[in-house]
Amino acid sequence: MAREITGVSAPRWPSGVRLPTVLTFEHQSGEGTPSLPGDRPNYMVGGAIQYGARRGIWNILELLDQLGVKATFFVCGSTAEKYPEAVRAAHAAGHEIAGMSYSFERVRTAHPDRERAIVRQTVKALKDVCGATIKGWRCPDYRASPQTLDILSTEGFTWDSSLLNDDLPCLFDCAGGTLVELPFTTSTADKTFIGYPYPMRGGPDGLASAWNSEFDVLYREGERSTRFLTLSIQTWATGRPAQIRTLRQFIERLTRHNDVRFSRCGEIAAWCREAESNKG
Repeated sequence: MAREITGVSAPRWPSGVRLPTVLTFEHQSGEGTPSLPGDRPNYMVGGAIQYGARRGIWNILELLDQLGVKATFFVCGSTAEKYPEAVRAAHAAGHEIAGMSYSFERVRTAHPDRERAIVRQTVKALKDVCGATIKGWRCPDYRASPQTLDILSTEGFTWDSSLLNDDLPCLFDCAGGTLVELPFTTSTADKTFIGYPYPMRGGPDGLASAWNSEFDVLYREGERSTRFLTLSIQTWATGRPAQIRTLRQFIERLTRHNDVRFSRCGEIAAWCREAESNKG
């Protein structure tokens, strides 16, 4: 089983970077929709999530292009197959493509062979659709299994972002080598505030307050200690007009700081690996 080696206590960000900021977009088209009793389709929730694949991701890509920001997109393999143009557009624009299962399968209690098959199916789907060789992963609903990190490492992945247990990256000794874990938090996840149609817990204003407060604290602490900011964003939620206005305002605020850099997960992982190798 994967064993945590150490937290990356002193990752070295590039010169002049005080707070790397990672926008991670989770992209599905309704695969994660919970069914109604009797295994009946839930068209209300499913339709809300499908919006991300039909329209939300395009709104987000347009915004990121206008502001010159690169991000990481966690994509379900089946979503890429059903809506390939958007995933190709994200990859062509220089955004990082990572995996988030094939069809939003929950793997927490899955047999290792089943989980490995899901990973491989996702890798193939994303490669076939947009040409990306993915190196990063996030488990649906952030529910990793005991073997997730071992499987990812043996399948050629270099980083994961499924855990919620720290403010800084950490390293795991896995069956296939060392894996960088990039923890984050659901306290600033957009679906916490603007999730399914009912109830909305704070709405766009509540989301803006959480994002701005998180940035204020981490930016202040980043003057003396290593910090990084990661946001979990759903294309089906923040891709809608009112919410995307909140994202625009947040990005515009951060770009006024010359020592804040929008980065992709793979870049953070590479900087952490470099810092650890330099210790020796």
